[in-house]
Formats: sequence, C-alpha cells, structure tokens
Amino acid sequence: MTTSRRRASTPPRARGLVDALEHSFLHALRTAEGEAAPAALLWADADRQWAGLVLRLQSALPHLFVLGAYDAAKRTGPAIWLRCVVDRVLEDVAIAPGVVPIVYLPGVARQALRAGDECPRDLKPLVELQYRGRVWHQRNGRDWTIDAFLVSEDGLGLDVAQDARTREAAQRSLPLLAETPLDGLRGHRLEADDFDRLAVSDPTRDLLRWMGTGDALRTTEGEARWKAFCGVCNSEFKFDPDKKAPCDAALALVEGNGKWANVWQRFKEAPKLYPDVAKLLRASATPLLHRGGERDARGNVDAEQRLRADFAAVAGSPHAKALEKIAALEAEHGKRRDWVWAELGESPLAVALAPLARLATAAATTLGGATVDAAVTGYVNEGWRCDRAALEALASVKQPADVSLIQGVVRALYLPWLEASARHFQDLIQGAESVVRAKVSGSQHEKDSCLMFADGLRYDVAGMLADRLDAKGYRARLNHRLSPLPTVTATAKPFATLSHDRLEGGEDIIDFNPRFKNSPQAATAQRLRDDMAGRGIDLLGEDIRPAKQGTTGGWLETGKLDELGHKLGARLAAQIDTELEMLVDQVTGLIDAGWTRIRIVTDHGWLLMPGGLPHVAVPSHLTATKWSRCATVKGDAKPSVPVHAWHWNTHVRIASPPGVGSFAPNTEYSHGGISPQECIVPELIVERGGGGTSAAITAVSWRGMRCRVTVSTNDPLVRVDLRLNWKQASSSIAASTKEVGPAGEASLAVADDAHEGAAATVVVVDAAGSVLDRKTTTVGEAS
Repeated sequence: MTTSRRRASTPPRARGLVDALEHSFLHALRTAEGEAAPAALLWADADRQWAGLVLRLQSALPHLFVLGAYDAAKRTGPAIWLRCVVDRVLEDVAIAPGVVPIVYLPGVARQALRAGDECPRDLKPLVELQYRGRVWHQRNGRDWTIDAFLVSEDGLGLDVAQDARTREAAQRSLPLLAETPLDGLRGHRLEADDFDRLAVSDPTRDLLRWMGTGDALRTTEGEARWKAFCGVCNSEFKFDPDKKAPCDAALALVEGNGKWANVWQRFKEAPKLYPDVAKLLRASATPLLHRGGERDARGNVDAEQRLRADFAAVAGSPHAKALEKIAALEAEHGKRRDWVWAELGESPLAVALAPLARLATAAATTLGGATVDAAVTGYVNEGWRCDRAALEALASVKQPADVSLIQGVVRALYLPWLEASARHFQDLIQGAESVVRAKVSGSQHEKDSCLMFADGLRYDVAGMLADRLDAKGYRARLNHRLSPLPTVTATAKPFATLSHDRLEGGEDIIDFNPRFKNSPQAATAQRLRDDMAGRGIDLLGEDIRPAKQGTTGGWLETGKLDELGHKLGARLAAQIDTELEMLVDQVTGLIDAGWTRIRIVTDHGWLLMPGGLPHVAVPSHLTATKWSRCATVKGDAKPSVPVHAWHWNTHVRIASPPGVGSFAPNTEYSHGGISPQECIVPELIVERGGGGTSAAITAVSWRGMRCRVTVSTNDPLVRVDLRLNWKQASSSIAASTKEVGPAGEASLAVADDAHEGAAATVVVVDAAGSVLDRKTTTVGEAS
C-alpha cells in the first residue's frame, strides 16, 4: 500500500556565502557513530582564489587557521605551528572540545601533500594530516574553486555566467559577496556587472564594519575615506562616528529609528559576520520600549533561563498538564526562533521547542482504529508524526545539560502516548492473530531492480529518507507492510530477502531462526545471501557498481540504525541525520551506476525511550529465553503477560510485555514486541525522475575537450547537455546540446578551455527540459 506523508522540514537554504561554506565544511567532516572524528579539515587552494575571503571567514569561524607568517593573534602560522594547533599542544590556542580545526593552505595544491618525499620541506608537518583528517573537495575529488562553489548544487547553486570576465569579477568581489544576502542573487543569471556592483558604496555594510572594528577602520581606510564615511553616516543615519563610539551605535541599532531599521535587517541576515556587533548588543542596556523583543539580547538570555525552568517542571508533570504547558510555552517562546540570537546559537531551548510542540500536538490523540487494518492506516497516515517529532526533539540539542533536560520532556510527552497506542494495537492483534499472520508478506523479485536492505529503517525514518530523495529529484514512493512476530532480526529479516518462500519453521526457540525447507540448516544471514546468489541475484558490497551480466537483480545490505540503537540508546536520535545522508549517497550511487529502480526494505522497527522503557518482571522459571521485548514460554507455563505464537512455528509460544514494557531494566532502545513502531515496516521504491520517456547514460568518455556520451533510451529525440549545475540549463558549458538519435550517442564540445579539469554533469533531458538521467564527470578527463 502506498501512503501519503507530510514533507519533513528541510534545512533552510543558506542565507549567505559564509553559511554555505560552513555547511559544506560540516558535511565534509561528518562521521558515523564509532568512527574517530577527523583531526582537521585541510583546505588546499593552489591559486589562492579564496584568500580574500579568509579574514571574513575567521570572524565567523574561530576554529579556522591559516598557513602563513606566524601571528597567533590572527590565527596564522607555519606548518609546524599548525600541526601543534591541530594536536592541541599550544597553551595559548584554545579550540573547544568536539570542534575540528579547519586549516586553510593558500598557494598549496593537494598534490604537494601527496608527493611524499618530494613534498616541500616546510609543508611536511602537514602531510600525515591528510590521513588523520579530511580534505575539503568536490565530489569529483578536485579542490573547490570559487567558480565551482558558486554554481554547484553542493555550494550556492547560483546561475552564474561562465565567461572569463564574470569569473574574474566573482573572485574580485568575494569578500563583499560574503556580506550580501543570497536571495537577491537568485532567480536570474549573474554576470560580471552584478558582481562589480557589490563594490559600490554600501553605507549599511560600512557602518556595521565600523561597529565591529572601531578606530581600526579609520586606520585602514585612510583619512579621506574616513571623512566620506562619517559624512554618509551623518546624512543617512543621523550619526557621527567621529564624535560617537560603537557602543552609541549599538544603542541606536536597538532603538531602530529611521534607517537604523535597515542596519538591523542587514545584521540579522548575517550575524556571524559581525560577532563584535553582537557583543556590543549584549553589553548595551535595552530601552524599556524594546525589552522582551528581538533586540533585547539580555532579555533573550533571561527567556532561555525561564524556559529551562519550565522544561524541568514539564518533565515531572502528568501527561495532560505536560501537553498543555508545552503549547503555552510555544505560544510564548516560539517567536524567538526567528530572532538573530537563535541564528547565533544562543536560543537552543527555543529551537528545541519546535519539535516538542509538534510532539505535544501529535501525542494528544492516541492511535485508534477498530481493526488491525484501521490501526495500521491510522499510523501510516498520522501516527508516525509523533515518533518523528520525538526523534527531532531528542536530536535538537547538543550540550549535555540540554540533552538531559529535553530527554525528560520527551519522556513526559511521548511515553503515555506510546504506551496507550501499543496496548490498543496489542488488543487488536490478540483477537486476530491468524488474520495478521496471513497479512505478513515478503519482498518481491523485480528483474533489473536492486533490493536495498537498510537495517532498522523504522517507518517514520523512512519517511525522512523519502523526503530527501524527493528533494534530489528522484521519485520515491513510501509503502508499508507488517513484520512477523516476534519482531527480531532472525524472524523478520527473511521476509526482506527474496528467500522467504523457501523457509519454514523449526525448533530454534533461542534465536528464532527459521530453516530452509527440507533442510536442518538455519536461515542465517550468509545462507540467505547464498540462496539469493543461486537465484541469479547480484550481491553488491561496499563498491556500488552496475549489475553483472547474466544476473536478474541486485541485493545490497546497508545501514547501522539497529546496531547504533542497541549501542547508544536514546543518543541514536543524534545519529539519524548522518545515517540518512549515507543512505541517500548509496541510492545516488546505485542510480548513477545504472540501476533504474531501488526497493528499500527492512526487517523491523523499534522503540526508543529516554530514561528506559517501563520494566516488566516475569519469573525466569516461566521462560526458556528472555529478550527485552520477547521471551520463549516454557512448556505449558502461563505467564501473566500476553502470549503469541511464533510466526514460523505456531506451536512455539512467545511472551510479550504489555504496552511498551521491557523484560530487561534500563532499556532505552528495543524491538521484538508488538507495537505499531515495531510491526509496521516501510518499503520505499525509488526511481529516476522524469515522465514516460526514459533514458540512462551508459558511457561517458573524453577526447581532449570533446565528450562522447552513450545513452540507452526509448526516445531518440532526447538531448544531451554538459552542465556545471545539473539543475540549471543556463550553466551549460557545451557549445550546443545534441540529440542522441537512433544510435543513442552524442558528442559534446566544450569551447572554453578554462573549464578543463572542472567538475561537471552530463545530463539527458526530454522535450520539456526535464532531466532524465545525469552522471558526474571531469572536463577533459583522460579516458
């Protein structure tokens, strides 16, 4: 069954160049749980393209260090000093715990660090950091250039002309671009004149700079420009920097009279660029008229402290009162998420309140339905919202004190709903167990499609994955099915494979493994894979590739959600974003490798509760084996908890704790029992975007600056293009687009040699201009 879902809130588009760079740095540094954090992020810039921006970046990123002449105050020094910074052995250089230093290397190509013994002597202290750390680069492995970052979907995604004059203007105006809101640059093609206009006098920008630097601006600009600046300030803002101090300007900024409102708006658009202005505002006394508003920095701090106390009270409140209180707190504090202080990271609890408010709204209605089908429908239509909101709330804060606080609030809001919904679902299952068993179905075999098993992909998390895939231009359809009982890997995983029809029940009452028919062999993971290989299924590993000739489909096992859940408990929530990013990358890899359809499946869902699921005691003499959410009943014993039949052998009885209880104490993460979260599992079908016309790029090769493309398609009129940003036709660098014709081939010429070595994307488009397929390449790459 296909179900509808609300699109998850996607991360806001970067408001400025600095935001986009910071996001890109973080993406490059992402690590899975259990993987050591990188020691540093190396930023090689052989042509010094980014050098003009570094000073502005350092004001926003205190962990950015630069290779150059020693000046600790400017966070600049030689390679040996940078190595000491990374190793945190300098007493006068402090890097916050958990923060990875970024090392900018102007004039250094990454190849120089890879040269081993031939590496310049003064750079050798940095060589091993490329192995202990990460390198910031494009997807094709090349260093980021300004031109590439401006147009790439992984950067700013702007529509920028590709002529030499525009490239020069963009680089020249880079420091000014950092202070320019991007919204005004989107929606039209940017040419050289657009970048040059940024250098025209901007009194608002200059005033904010002066507020941050004070008399230093007078020294750097010279007396003549200083007088001109003061004159403009007098005229525009009725303020004389020659007679007043930055703290006076801060007061005027808070009051916001006249054109000072424009100054505030500019500061709000990129507050990280003006950290000294933020300091001034915190130190300024707020006029009575503005107290409690956005410009009241001290008031925001007070509001966070009040919210902290209120959250602590909610954690100990009855369910109905907790729901009511969160709604009231959202009405009071929700507006602070749009304030500049939230952008600066000074309102973490107000930010956490957003998913908590969604959780409170969803948790006000217990999952209903008079039948199992009705309950399943209710969950896949609405119930999952409660689970997702709980995960988002748990992942919304980072500081240990905040994490503990939010966990308590989530427990107060979520546990009663989870308990009541599970008990209702269990009552329905108890009365229709044979009917439910008949509804359990396995994965389907589809020729030339890849079955991607994502371990522990709960239904609500699969919805998040579907939203991300939709955003990348794929067609993603979220379906669902029921998992067998008990909802443990050994019992449920066979139904995610293509071997479920060859299995039957056995006597394994310890691990709940079925066995192959007419065989004593248990259906272990390896035997399931061997069986699928015998059916002609191509078993894929870490190296994603096209299907082997002669195979009829693919199988890929991936994901660590279940492993991480057992290891981390409630801290799993903080790892979900990283896991989803990896799953998206793998889907992209499969489609780029030529797989036209991916069916993403899993074995079971799970329960997650900070502070632990309610403990349910069951005497050990009544059970032969006991897991946290299920246990095998001995003989004719009659435990005081619900009992169900094992799916693979109905003569084996399984005890299941009522509600969301756990037979093991202090268990935050578990599965194996009966609840919508454990039993209703997703099946996500992903295909390329596009309509009835289909096309797949099968080969890309280069001879000099000419690209030869081979396409498999049902329409010879589809056209091939070469773009810097695959979404934007205006970013084409091909002399002209070409039809593939009946032979399914096209040859594209790149007229401008300046693009040699650039990352680009070969795209196939239909008559309406929709992209049917794409494949990344490097211009002029040797074949």
